[in-house]
Amino acid sequence: MKKIAAILLGGAFFWGSMAAFAIQPARADSAAAGSQAVQTTVVGRPAPQPLVSRPPAGQIQILAPGVRYYPISGRTWQGEPLKGHVVEVDPGQALLEVRVAVGGDALGNKETLSQMAARHGAVAAVNGGFFDPSRGHPIGSLVQDGQLLATSEILRTSIGITGRNQIQLGYFAPRVSVRFGSSEPLAVARVNTSPASKGITLYTPAWGERAGSAGDAIDVVVRPETEKSNRYIVSEIGYGGSPIPRDGYVLTFRGGAVGEAAAPAVGTPVILQFDWGPGWDGLKHLVTAGPLLVDEGQPVLQAIMEGFRGSVLEPAPRTAIGVNGKGQLLLVEVDGRLKDWSAGITLEELAYLMTELGAVRAAALDGGGSSGLWVKGKLVSRPSDGRERGLANAILVLRQVPVYLNGKRLFFDVPPVVDKGRTLVPMRGIFEALGATVHWDEKTRTVTATRGGRTVSLTLGKGEALVNGKTLPLDAPARAVEGRTMVPLRFVGEALGAAVTWQNAPPAVIIEAKSTG
Repeated sequence: MKKIAAILLGGAFFWGSMAAFAIQPARADSAAAGSQAVQTTVVGRPAPQPLVSRPPAGQIQILAPGVRYYPISGRTWQGEPLKGHVVEVDPGQALLEVRVAVGGDALGNKETLSQMAARHGAVAAVNGGFFDPSRGHPIGSLVQDGQLLATSEILRTSIGITGRNQIQLGYFAPRVSVRFGSSEPLAVARVNTSPASKGITLYTPAWGERAGSAGDAIDVVVRPETEKSNRYIVSEIGYGGSPIPRDGYVLTFRGGAVGEAAAPAVGTPVILQFDWGPGWDGLKHLVTAGPLLVDEGQPVLQAIMEGFRGSVLEPAPRTAIGVNGKGQLLLVEVDGRLKDWSAGITLEELAYLMTELGAVRAAALDGGGSSGLWVKGKLVSRPSDGRERGLANAILVLRQVPVYLNGKRLFFDVPPVVDKGRTLVPMRGIFEALGATVHWDEKTRTVTATRGGRTVSLTLGKGEALVNGKTLPLDAPARAVEGRTMVPLRFVGEALGAAVTWQNAPPAVIIEAKSTG
């Protein structure tokens, strides 16, 4: 696998035969298909005129330390109105995180950008990669928190994000293999998509409750050998559409691979191996979108080489992501298809716009009715459909102390805050995560939570709490933040029987809580 940047050095590299196919109409942007294609890069002609001018300092808003937002406006090369929005992010800021969110936290689900951003307590957000609008599944590959959620044969620019918030651009072709016992590893053709006609498809809990159904398939169901074990074994053999264990996965064998499925007996150890390939070191999140727009500070015209055709090349709402010479991330959205407000721009104009904004590397994200940019509690872009579209994924900017419960990341609509060295979180969010029942007394402004025979009551603004009938002092009192009652996490967690610890590097709150059921 080669990174796209390497292609630019030679002018033209051949990766296979150009496949002719039709792109969906412009308003079905998310359904645009892709193909392996001849790779040629053409440096565009000089821009006839600058598209936008940087706004005065008074229009630049500081959303959080290291995160700035400002609107842009100007004229397209055809003289049509152009309006959009930019978020600049300093990736090295403490507690800052750029991550991929998945609609409804599961493949096949969709949420609006506002919904995804709000429930994660985001500072800013833009729409992500392409997806099938009818099924909600990504078109291309998808990685979240280092977990490969989906793969595809599509060969388009993917946008990767490392654990240090650095952007990686290139063609993503991960290698996945499975080993049964001491046998040779077998290549896995697909992950969380329709079953491969010849080969092995991996289905994880992110796919849903059952593996993809195929009448000629054999399923190998894999689970941990024991509860909380890191050793996985074959637990059973099925015949297409097997239930996916919440703590395991299913391997579906079809075609010539069916014979391989008969070899491992129940109880055989199983090892899955993932290799991102060269150029993707430190990868934490990834979406497939494209095309590549800017490399080494120069606009590149690569849309046709990445399989974009027809009306998709016409002026439309656009979203892009890039990095400037200072290493700052750029999240850019341009409104479109809105008469007298903003006509939208072509992919060529988008490439030049990104260079005007200082990008040295950049790529397009999904566009059209999917385009959107959200900052600090509101959608600032204007959807071309007149309302927000449900999305399969998005790219979020967070600034918060991460909180983990039994190894799972928790997100709150109001992010955790630190007060005098104590972490406060929204009361309802943490109580519900712990499985506690919650009662709010508006008259006394007191919240009471009960879990496993333990009860804790806190009154807004008071420096003490009632735990199982005993009054105890609070290091940080409960208080209201952005309309939410925030409670001290360590105090309430331990009062309800959980172990709460602080992790220094990287900063995080770790909660371990046994089930009370």
